[in-house]
Formats: sequence, structure tokens, C-alpha cells
Amino acid sequence: MYKLSGKAVEDFRGVYDYTLGKFGEEQADRYTDSLGIFLDTLSQMPEIGQDYDAIPEVKKIAFRFHTVYYVIRVDDILIARILHQLMEPRRHW
Repeated sequence: MYKLSGKAVEDFRGVYDYTLGKFGEEQADRYTDSLGIFLDTLSQMPEIGQDYDAIPEVKKIAFRFHTVYYVIRVDDILIARILHQLMEPRRHW
């Protein structure tokens, strides 16, 4: 199971809104649906991510054009941010 932080909720909405504006509703639905499936899969094997050295206990993993930053907790993973790969994560933390 995974939970989204407040910022990750905003990120997810931003991904949808941007994709909707650029590519239309069908593509926005498809991309965010696949992102949701990816997050479900990640929650079942959270160790596959790499350590994000800038912040202890945070891991990162790429998903298409985005990077997911997350923390492994006892009962779930907390998705901290979902940032486009061209974004500098330290500026958006």
C-alpha cells in the first residue's frame, strides 16, 4: 500500500493537468492510470529504488518522464514527490 504526501497529491494533479493540456484527456487518463499501477507495484517491492543521497531514508525511482521520491515505512510507503525528470529535486522539496 502507498500513501501520497500533500505535495505528491499536488504533483499527481499537476501531471494530469499538464498531460491533459498537451495531449488530451485520453492520454492524461492513460498516463496517470499507469502511474497509479506503478505506485501499487512499487509498494509491493519498495527496495527496488535507489537511495536519494540528499535526504536520508528517501529513495527514488524513475517512471517514464518522472522520478518518484518515497520513504519506506512499516505498513506502507509514503510517496513524497513526483517530479519531472528535468526538475531539480532540491528546489522542489
